[in-house]
Amino acid sequence: MRLDDICEISAGLVLKRKEASHEHEVVKSYKVITLKSFEDDGWINFDYLEDYKSIELLDERYISKQGDVLIRLSNPYTAVYITNEYEGLVIPSLFAILRTDISKVNPGYLSFVLNSETVKQSYFKNSMGITIPVITMRTIRETEIPLQTLAKQSIVSKINELMIKEKKLLQQLSVEKDKLKREISKTILSWGGF
Repeated sequence: MRLDDICEISAGLVLKRKEASHEHEVVKSYKVITLKSFEDDGWINFDYLEDYKSIELLDERYISKQGDVLIRLSNPYTAVYITNEYEGLVIPSLFAILRTDISKVNPGYLSFVLNSETVKQSYFKNSMGITIPVITMRTIRETEIPLQTLAKQSIVSKINELMIKEKKLLQQLSVEKDKLKREISKTILSWGGF
């Protein structure tokens, strides 16, 4: 089934249009999703969100909501399913916003399918641009995905959620191990005699 048959698809906000250039113009401050915060494994890293000061209250269509699926428009074309922990973030024009018809597709399942090598390869082949190849909204609208029953989609979504959780934990473990190695090195070098 084509994505435009099961989702409302739009582009994110062009940030410069609503950005305050002076402190006295600021109406509201938000957190904005960045390319760096968009992890290749399909989740948002809060450490890399940026502050965004707007000259007005932003239209709700540019604010992340539970159930949204965001697609990075540049390589590696990662999709992220917005859970309640990712709600309320500004979505810039670097991403496409898919608001799903949950009577047809589970957003967790959709992000799993969109992160498959098959879909990513298709996006890569259809990308435009030399320096930074990007996919168009048309390419996203025309993307065909296999639809399972809602029960099967729910199972796939839960499995995908667990795989993402495992990847996050492994990444955190790696960071903590690096800290431990640095502390051990400092301690050994502080003994003197080296």
